[in-house]
Amino acid sequence: MAFEILAPSGVVPAIMQAVDGTLAAVRPGAIAVIGALGTGAVIAGQALAGWLLADFGSGVIHWAQDRYGSPRWPLVGGIVRDTIRHHRKPMGFLEKPVLARSARMIGLALVVLTALLVAGAPLAFALPLSAGIFLSNEIHAAAHAKARSLPRPVRALQQIGLIQSPLHHAAHHRHLKNVNFCTLTDWMNPVLERVRFWRRLEALIRYTAGVRIRRDPVVRRQQRRRWKAA
Repeated sequence: MAFEILAPSGVVPAIMQAVDGTLAAVRPGAIAVIGALGTGAVIAGQALAGWLLADFGSGVIHWAQDRYGSPRWPLVGGIVRDTIRHHRKPMGFLEKPVLARSARMIGLALVVLTALLVAGAPLAFALPLSAGIFLSNEIHAAAHAKARSLPRPVRALQQIGLIQSPLHHAAHHRHLKNVNFCTLTDWMNPVLERVRFWRRLEALIRYTAGVRIRRDPVVRRQQRRRWKAA
């Protein structure tokens, strides 16, 4: 009887019908919002993966040049020579015009982008990866530039580590020049250094192929000066 007073016949079905109607009305919108959020998260993840893969690729190339490259190598010997010169005079990198610094990377980026698109890679992954290759030398140059010479958006991106900051990159130019080979962000190097990725890879190459690392002449000169000063 009490229930009949509080909820007369027909009220509960009416409420349930109203709830069902409301849910039916908002369901398409909710599904669309959830779908958009999911799609956005996937696109963001693909873009970040492409950018970080470009950073890792810059590290592999940089590491190979620094640790094994020879100025006498055919085709790429000039690049290795430029790397040695850069270690001796880091700021000299900024004296070159943009095209001289990045012409090779533009060509490589176009080749990689074309190959990825032909292979059916998502555009959200392929574009950031190719952009990272294309911009790698310019981001490297920005890590050597004085802060006041850089646009404010560039400094902001350096501060969050999305592009490499001067403080982070400076660690590579200290002492043995055997850390922080990746030059695109502040995020990849700490992971690789924590697991000693490059040291383990060098040990594997030495064990399997008997190839030792090349001692950078700039490092050798710095070590001799420290020994003489000791």
